[in-house]
Amino acid sequence: MLIRTMLKARLQASFRIPTCWLLVKYWTEKENFMIEQIQPYKIEGVLQAVASKSYLQRALAIAGLAMGPTFIRNYNASADAIAAQNIISKLGAKVRGGSRLHIVPGKPDPSSEIIFDADESGLSLRMFSFIAALYGRAIMMTGKYSLLARPVEPLVEALLQCGIQVKTTNGALPLTICGPISKNKIELDGSFSSHMLSGLLIAAPLLEHDTEISVRNLVSRPYIAMTLNIMRQFGVAIENNNFRQFYVKGRQQYQGQEYSIEGDWSAAANFLVGAAVSGKVEMTGLNQNSLQADMKIREILVDFGAHVNVLNNFISVSKNEARPFKADLTDCPDLFPPVVVLAAAANGASVLTGTQRLIHKESNRFKSLLAVFSKLGLKLEPQGNDLHVFGVGSLQGGEVDSFNDHRIAMCAAIAATLANSEIKISNAEAVSKSYPDFFADLRKVMAK
Repeated sequence: MLIRTMLKARLQASFRIPTCWLLVKYWTEKENFMIEQIQPYKIEGVLQAVASKSYLQRALAIAGLAMGPTFIRNYNASADAIAAQNIISKLGAKVRGGSRLHIVPGKPDPSSEIIFDADESGLSLRMFSFIAALYGRAIMMTGKYSLLARPVEPLVEALLQCGIQVKTTNGALPLTICGPISKNKIELDGSFSSHMLSGLLIAAPLLEHDTEISVRNLVSRPYIAMTLNIMRQFGVAIENNNFRQFYVKGRQQYQGQEYSIEGDWSAAANFLVGAAVSGKVEMTGLNQNSLQADMKIREILVDFGAHVNVLNNFISVSKNEARPFKADLTDCPDLFPPVVVLAAAANGASVLTGTQRLIHKESNRFKSLLAVFSKLGLKLEPQGNDLHVFGVGSLQGGEVDSFNDHRIAMCAAIAATLANSEIKISNAEAVSKSYPDFFADLRKVMAK
């Protein structure tokens, strides 16, 4: 049972509704501040996976550049998806519909200033910065909240490598970008993020010239495979030489499609972990041959000792053993939060590799994880690029902050499956960035 209480001023610390044993949600309109109070529970039930925002944002970008209309099925109106949708609208696309989105490409008004607002989406900021260069005019690229604090130097450097004119605002957002992409041989550093390469790959086929792209130190290779896969489905071909060099023919054209967004392994990992440590869940809508890096959660759950059964677009996970494990999350850093919960459930030390990928997220996700789980009584020990997690099979209750990070909010909610008392999560509204219905879906599979 969920009870919503709308308060006009600040939280009343003494306000409590005892009839809700699972979740109590407080909201202050003035502060846009939400608290979730979650009593210990176990996961039991069946869920449909939410649509992958990584696939959705890329598909929206390409649909806005295509010839002819596109229909996107399984649309999830997260804040990141809405940001991408608003940006293609700025480029003249007409977008309408709900779970089946209808996109008709267009052209921007030549007399109007164009401002792309990526909200808090790092992918939209970096991907659309390269798409902006296709229009040969000044376009402002900005964002909100945590995105304003993220480094822009790697993005600016990548744009300059392409021959794109770019101006920062005192070394930060907003950026003013003006194309064209004038160089036909481009070298990129892929060590900070794969988003810039995805943006350049999407834009390059529409150029008048062929383009050769060389990349060094590429992280999150599976996300580039995802980008190339979507481009191929929209009718564009790129020659890929082991993710080190890409040869792109110019003067190609995307073709509008009927395109279905597959389920999101990143979001599903929370429920799968919760089931592995407390009960059982069956999830539908998850492509078992997906290119998503976060599908690695299947392998990790097996190493942990959970029962894992897989069929086409279906996975069942249930509690069994609780073994410590090792996992390299360098290519799938979004798995870190739920996997820390999994490691907390094990009896012994688990080692998670790839912490350097956590610093420039919606929060400094590495520091956020240390802060949250230290409050819940978990011993964590950073060692270089590794995080050693000393699980004892349970956690304490307590008050934690999401640090306005959607993945921290979700994993804190799942941590209550191991807690001995209530976990209170501040700034829980952060989940709207990728999964607005997360807490509603969580309620569907909560059991005493």
